[in-house]
Amino acid sequence: MSSVPIRNSVTKISDSIWRLGCTIECNRTAEPDDTCAAAWKDGEDWYILRHTTSEQLPDATSANSPVRLIHEGESETIKFVQDKAPQVPVPEVIYSWVDGNRSFLVLKRVPGITLRDAWETMSATEQDSILDEVVHIVRALPGSLETGFIGAVECLSVRHFFREDLHPNPEIEERFHLYHPDLAPGNIIVSNQKLLAIINWESAGFYPRFWISTKPSISRGMNFHPPIPGIEETEWRKRLRVKLEEHGYPRFADWFMEWMRTKSR
Repeated sequence: MSSVPIRNSVTKISDSIWRLGCTIECNRTAEPDDTCAAAWKDGEDWYILRHTTSEQLPDATSANSPVRLIHEGESETIKFVQDKAPQVPVPEVIYSWVDGNRSFLVLKRVPGITLRDAWETMSATEQDSILDEVVHIVRALPGSLETGFIGAVECLSVRHFFREDLHPNPEIEERFHLYHPDLAPGNIIVSNQKLLAIINWESAGFYPRFWISTKPSISRGMNFHPPIPGIEETEWRKRLRVKLEEHGYPRFADWFMEWMRTKSR
């Protein structure tokens, strides 16, 4: 089967039926039945996932496919966090599956808005409170890896940091730390100035401690996007970096940028 465009991954069949990939339908219904693969309630309506037949079946996905690795990484990470750090607010996983060269992860909707959309309506005190909550979450995530690199596919790139003869190198502790490296305002859900959930865990994995405050120092992906008129795009990640440093997370942004320059030569 040829590659299916991502825009065709979800197709609306009717006002109450959506096709997800090639083999799953999502139905809005009055109540679930015993034949559905998963069911959940949102507002007054029930939604169910049901396996269907398809004229165009997906290609088989190999065991070492990046699609499978990324898909399993996010759903398994969320389950791991729920088990090891239940105080960390994550979305509820309803159902997940691999469909050929695509992966699907259905999460229960978190009833709030993104921090990006709420930011300009919040007082400085409320903003600081959210920052403190995010840092508390970072500290609550477990550090339990003593050797090697595991986690999401993106995590594998960290190992290359230590192949260059750059000085001074960050001090690498034996223990690595579970970290969500994309704590952007669009991935933080809030309501009434309170943090409800952190979403998009696909890049989470075990990282060296220095990366925790270095990432917001150098990542444009953690800017306000789209920009908020009258507010510096980098305000969130700068304030997050400062809070993390105050809690003992060292920053090696200059070292990282020198490493990047070395790699581009």
